[in-house]
Amino acid sequence: MIRDVTELTPEQFHEWIQLIVNETLFESRDRLVTLLTENADKVALAEEFRDFFEDYCGLAFALEEVEESLLAMLETCDTFAPLRHRVAAVEAERKTSPLGRESRRTGGYIIGDHVPEIKVTDLSANGFRALMNTLANWQLFTARERVVKLLSAKVTRNDRNPLQQEKIVSTATLNTQLKSAFLEFFVCYLELEQFLEDYDYDSDDGLVVCSEFAEALDREDEYIKSGGKMFTLKEAAKSSE
Repeated sequence: MIRDVTELTPEQFHEWIQLIVNETLFESRDRLVTLLTENADKVALAEEFRDFFEDYCGLAFALEEVEESLLAMLETCDTFAPLRHRVAAVEAERKTSPLGRESRRTGGYIIGDHVPEIKVTDLSANGFRALMNTLANWQLFTARERVVKLLSAKVTRNDRNPLQQEKIVSTATLNTQLKSAFLEFFVCYLELEQFLEDYDYDSDDGLVVCSEFAEALDREDEYIKSGGKMFTLKEAAKSSE
């Protein structure tokens, strides 16, 4: 698990970025855009939004692991001053703690943290569509396209044909451009995270739990209440060896 991206070599940084910008969120966003273009009803949009939100949570968990090191990277160059101002604006507006933001994605809240005022499922059809349009057109996705384009860019070769029309750049220049583009992508994510603080949404709401699973949960609950032992993941893994 990566905790500090500043310790990665340029090659490792590129490989890690590839994983981030190819998260399933971006496929879900494309489907959401298609539904909006087709003027789909709220039911269809809500079904896709469930996937969109769960995929967004996956991206959030991945970026949270390295958030501290990415923020430190923003401090390394004056070129990133505008991005630092945007981060400062996000931090000034944040209403929840890091643990609260993590808990919110699973439908829970931390006592004392901000409670969202807008329940997504209670929005009118027009209100819900407006929210979907806002999310689908968030700057994060434009920033992601710039990162993808740079990841596929070619670098200068010694045997390059001077007449070649294709735009190519040096490795050093490409690395710098890629770092800058990805940091903007990261800041866009922080802005999206802050925006969603005002929205109450649990992707599990409305899902039906199958009777077999519910019965199994009841049996486990009774077992624990009667004195049964609970095992940690480490203990469970060790017992299976």
